[in-house]
This record gives sequence, structure tokens and C-alpha cells, in this order.
Amino acid sequence: MTTRAQQFLIDSITRVLSADTRIQSAWLTGSLGKGGGDEFSDVDVTVVVPDASFEETLSAYSSDTSGIAPVVFTQVVHGRVVNAVAEDWSRFDLTFVKPGEFAVMPLTAARPLFNRGTPERVFAAPPPYKTSAQRVLQLSNEFIRVIGLTPVGIGREEFTTLLEGVGLLRRMLLDLMLEANGIGPMTRGGALHMNLFLTNEQRGALESLPPVQATRASIVASGVALARIFLPLAKKLAVETNATWPVAFEEATRKHLARTLGMKI
Repeated sequence: MTTRAQQFLIDSITRVLSADTRIQSAWLTGSLGKGGGDEFSDVDVTVVVPDASFEETLSAYSSDTSGIAPVVFTQVVHGRVVNAVAEDWSRFDLTFVKPGEFAVMPLTAARPLFNRGTPERVFAAPPPYKTSAQRVLQLSNEFIRVIGLTPVGIGREEFTTLLEGVGLLRRMLLDLMLEANGIGPMTRGGALHMNLFLTNEQRGALESLPPVQATRASIVASGVALARIFLPLAKKLAVETNATWPVAFEEATRKHLARTLGMKI
């Protein structure tokens, strides 16, 4: 359900875009377009523009969205998405596409704000997602590689840089949990909306991880805690997907960490 502020922004976007004759249609997408979202959700709108006026229209809105709201920040992402923040910190994205592109976009839901000729299409839920051996091994090998670099960072006393390394390991653990839960990349939504896709047990495990500081002891403790959650889950998924577990890589890394840091994962 949209809040009053979100609906005001949707109405403003509709008013401005529908008055622009270069635009064929506009569709509310994202979590609000699916009938979900919450008070923190931004407003995502897909804007369909015919080929002949596409570049001109994209350029116009890339440089000026003041007609929609008093915008204090604008950027263009991926060359097509106008990302804007208003002075009250309401947020909206305008994604510009051509009619042929809209017809094949992987949208599960979209609500028309107005339509002057874009062919109607059926929005269907994606098939159930199941992780693959390739994806499990991609995450697992990268996790082992990154944690295996810990002695390098500690040896050089790059403790602040190692904080980023711990962040990478945390992100890979989160991604692995989502893979285990059957949450595909196309349905994960925004980066600050992950609780919806995690079990209570998984959230508890993530929230119980020790806070990390730029010290040797803290970096080591964080790596151990992450590995003790990640590796058992990764091995379970490897069995389920018939992936060939990188035994030699894991064992060499365990010995490397134990020998150099006394770190037992």
C-alpha cells in the first residue's frame, strides 16, 4: 500500500510525463507496482518512449526533473535510469525504454499510469528459482579466495582495507543464504530490503556476527565466524546441486590460515 507521500509523488510523475507528448506510456514498477513495498520504498516508473524521440526525451529528463519534485540530487545509472532524490528525501527512478524493449522486459508486475499506444502485455510470475552448481561454486571459490588473502592484509597492516574484505565475506554469506532460499537475482529487490527473504534463523546468525574493528584480532575473529556459517551451508548446497566441492583449495587455505595466523576456520 502506498503512503500519502508516495502517492503524491506518483501523481506528480504521472502529471508531468502524461503532459509530454513524446512519451507513449508510463508504468509503476518495483515493489509499489507489485502492490507491495513499505513506507521506505522509492517510486519506480518505467517510461516508454518511441525510438524517434527516445534520445531527446532521455536527455531532457536526465538534466531536469524539477517539474516532478524539488530535486536535490540526480544521477543517470546504466545510461537509462534517472535516479532522483527530492528535498524531503522522497526518491524516484525513471527507467527509459523503447517500445520493443518494454515488450521483453522481465517484469513480474506493472501498473499503467497512462498509456497512449503501448501494446498491453501479460505480466507473469517468474518460475521458481533454484540455485545451480555453477553459482554455488562461484560464491564458494570466491569466499575461500578472499578469506585466504587475510594474512596478506595483516602482514602489511592494511587493517582498514581488511574491513572491506570482511564486508565482502558478509555479502557473499548473504548471497549464499538467498540462493539457499530460492530467491533469484531478479526478485531480490533493493539492497536495503533483504529481511523479507531471510529466515529468522538466518537473520539471527547474521546479527550475531561479531562487530569488526580495524585490528588483527577483530579481523581474524570475524573471518572465523563467517567461515563457520558459510562453509557448512555451501557444502550442503554443493551436495544438493551435484557441484564438485573444491577440496584441495579449501584444505590449502585452511592450512595457510592456521600456519600464518593461527586462524582455524
